[in-house]
Amino acid sequence: MNIFDIKHSNRKKIYFYMREHIRATRQQISFDLHLSVPTVTQNLEYLAQNGLLQSEVTVDGRGGGRNPTTYTYIPDAKISIGVDITRHHLKLIAIDLDGNVIKYIYRRCLYERTEEYLMLLGREVDHLVALAGIESKRVLGVSIAVPGIVNSHRGIVVDGRVIDNTGMTYKDFGKYVRYPSRLMHDSDASGFSEIWNSPSIHNAFYISLCNSVGGSVFIDDKVYDGDGLFSGEIGHLILHPNGLSCYCGQKGCMDPYCNAELLANHADGELHLFFDRLEKGDKNLVKIWDDYMNNLASSIISARMLFGCPIIIGGYVGAFIKPYMTKIWQKIDKKSPFGEKSEYYVLPCKNKTESVATGAALYYIQDFLNEAMVFDDAKHKKA
Repeated sequence: MNIFDIKHSNRKKIYFYMREHIRATRQQISFDLHLSVPTVTQNLEYLAQNGLLQSEVTVDGRGGGRNPTTYTYIPDAKISIGVDITRHHLKLIAIDLDGNVIKYIYRRCLYERTEEYLMLLGREVDHLVALAGIESKRVLGVSIAVPGIVNSHRGIVVDGRVIDNTGMTYKDFGKYVRYPSRLMHDSDASGFSEIWNSPSIHNAFYISLCNSVGGSVFIDDKVYDGDGLFSGEIGHLILHPNGLSCYCGQKGCMDPYCNAELLANHADGELHLFFDRLEKGDKNLVKIWDDYMNNLASSIISARMLFGCPIIIGGYVGAFIKPYMTKIWQKIDKKSPFGEKSEYYVLPCKNKTESVATGAALYYIQDFLNEAMVFDDAKHKKA
């Protein structure tokens, strides 16, 4: 480990200590982390100069000696923005370094592959920043999540039949965005929000039950795309050969049996109305929901047999599913070939509100924390 690595390691230790303890003096940090006071002082001053910590002299009423300086962690020192693009909606969210929501914008608008739509996207990002009162220099970047198969490393939509965005890149979507931008699969973003909120889970299969059904696979906290970039696309698992037509061109896929619109279409297009009426005992909806759970249970068994990891149920339907988990577990257990108890590995999602936009934004937060507090030191490392 060279000098730069040691300095960076010490800085991260101190910064993460402050994230956990919120307020501390240099003497406390030195004692707890077994670092010299000069090392702690140098790094605290560096972090304060870069706006990540705030320092103030604490008046000690006992008298005698110099009053200690207390440092305070600033969660909104940096901000990340997540964007969720769907066929009918545009959702933007700003979060701080702890993942707390600062501001949220919802706009009902039809996605169009046009210059006007991209300009609208840029304006809405600026509008979000203005509403939140965020200084531009505090924005880490804008993560844009879209339906379709996305090569996140190249930042391009490989297959975008859901909303007609095939071939579009992060540069296209970020054309009128004034901040660094990235492009990702909406299911990966939503799944990442669950991994972030579940420190004990490192491997998982996330099922996104939205207007189209998607999924993502996480191994050691990272998305596993697979060689074809479609690992986790459980929506195209064949449930019923020669069954209902899917938008992919095949028949019998999980998607037409388990997408959120299937339920919403029985309640004036509003998913929350479906569950309101279901709770009140609407017999027609009870039958529809039972069929839905049977298809979902079959899909979950397949995912479990293939990956052997926790299964998280999320998306629009996932936000309502917790009260029905006992019934879903029972249906899964009846199909289990090894007698497992699914209540131990099938979980309802934790993030029930705008998980796609939030998860997308978390990627820039995670990058910042992984490379935390490098700033100008990176130039010295490259030199």
